[in-house]
Amino acid sequence: MRKLALFTVIAGCGLLAGSCASLSEEQCLTGDWSGIGYSDGANGYGTGRFGDHVKACEKHGVVPEQAVYMTGRARGLTVYCQPGRGFQVGRTGGSYGGVCPASLEGPFLGGFNDGRVVWDAQQRYDRAQSAINDADNRWNDIERQMREAEARIADPAVSNDEKKALRERLKTLRDDRYSAGEDRRQAIDLRDMADRDLGRLKARYSPVYGGW
Repeated sequence: MRKLALFTVIAGCGLLAGSCASLSEEQCLTGDWSGIGYSDGANGYGTGRFGDHVKACEKHGVVPEQAVYMTGRARGLTVYCQPGRGFQVGRTGGSYGGVCPASLEGPFLGGFNDGRVVWDAQQRYDRAQSAINDADNRWNDIERQMREAEARIADPAVSNDEKKALRERLKTLRDDRYSAGEDRRQAIDLRDMADRDLGRLKARYSPVYGGW
């Protein structure tokens, strides 16, 4: 299970590193490599982040101090690689780049996997709510079309042939409306199930990781 979780979360680690800007000119010139390393470690960046800093600073004629940076990063990782942080990352759909030392990785992944359980339940809730909204929109559109067809049927200027076609159209629209209603009911059931799951998970994990 641990190996599977690690494989799953490592797949997205490139997204984490690529989503953040590197250093500004001022940061390069100031050269607080211990502090920068600590901040990167505390935010779960991999060692490739140092290469980003090298590229950012070379145009300013500055070469980052790798040893100092890595020492600071190691201290920062002790802040990041905690079960509570793992839970937060997992619960919010974040990814993990395999950065934690072996002594801390197991507890971190335990929290991460618990967070992913909450994330999955939240995604099921959100998908169901989206399906409810879609069904509501379909229902409203069908109702509008039915009203228009009924108004045309009531219009004495409309031919009998067209009225006959409109009545057939109304039958189809009623079937479509029924289908939209069934889809909505099913989506409500799924949303309510996910909502109950979220409630149980909150009761289970809040005492461990804190509320959210």
